[in-house]
Amino acid sequence: MPEDSPPRDAPPPTDEPQEPTEPTNPKKSAASPSIRSRLLALARVPVLLAGLAVTVLGFVRFVDVFQEIHLYRTVPTCATPAARPGALCATVESGRVTEQWKEPGDGSTTYKLTVARETAPVRSYMVGQAFYEDVSPGTVVELKILRGKVLEVSYHGHRARALNFPWLKWIEFSVVIGAGVALVLAGGYLDELVQLVGMLAVTAAVTAVATAIGAAVLITVQWPLVISLAIGAALWLLAVYTGHRTIEES
Repeated sequence: MPEDSPPRDAPPPTDEPQEPTEPTNPKKSAASPSIRSRLLALARVPVLLAGLAVTVLGFVRFVDVFQEIHLYRTVPTCATPAARPGALCATVESGRVTEQWKEPGDGSTTYKLTVARETAPVRSYMVGQAFYEDVSPGTVVELKILRGKVLEVSYHGHRARALNFPWLKWIEFSVVIGAGVALVLAGGYLDELVQLVGMLAVTAAVTAVATAIGAAVLITVQWPLVISLAIGAALWLLAVYTGHRTIEES
């Protein structure tokens, strides 16, 4: 067969122009988001908003406890110049010391008195050494009372503030704020939520413990509420950032 003759199996030549075929783009199908990714993107906003709402609720509970302790410390006694007409004030009731004892500690001693009231069960109070030494079983002391709670025990110039810390409310808002941090982080990582459930639970627990410790300090110190809230908000943002960095590096 001559070299310039066409092969037998080749199709006959045609003069009709052929349309150029478009090059296939293997990334085209991957570029269009799937339905699942779209749903996740839409769900991020409500989850983030839910996390912020839970956090705000926790801070509201913190403010309630903060103001409750502030009230206990600043409320005036009724029938005194500091008590304004019609304003909230604390009443005074007599109590009788029924028992006193010491509790040695590391380098210090705790002094306690048990006081009986006419309208309530007996209760123990921590007092100073001078207060402890000036009373004995049977001594009549004064109790400053607000809404049924003893705020202060006094005797001849000695004063001892009663501990009225709302422990349950304190635990409640600490857990709520920890859950708020976990929800905010979950909103940012919805596509990996199944793999991150354990880490988010640990983050919520650690944040709750840290919140409880920090809040106890702020409530006890009683700085102005605005300053306390600013510190709390800064620590919350730090918790979110720390959780974000932990997830990114895991």
